[in-house]
Amino acid sequence: MKIRIHPEFKAQIAKEFDTSKQNVKTALDYYNNSELAKKIRQRAKDLLLKEAEEIKTETL
Repeated sequence: MKIRIHPEFKAQIAKEFDTSKQNVKTALDYYNNSELAKKIRQRAKDLLLKEAEEIKTETL
């Protein structure tokens, strides 16, 4: 299992958690299960959900 997000989101998360982009990548790839990794995955999910909510669709 992996969480796939845009590189801009990875950079944003790395900055927010004061960690490296490599640490963000390993967390999103589920290579570790530390508390930081769990927080990174939750933040990635939040960013993806926010992005999805901004998509405008038309009803048919």
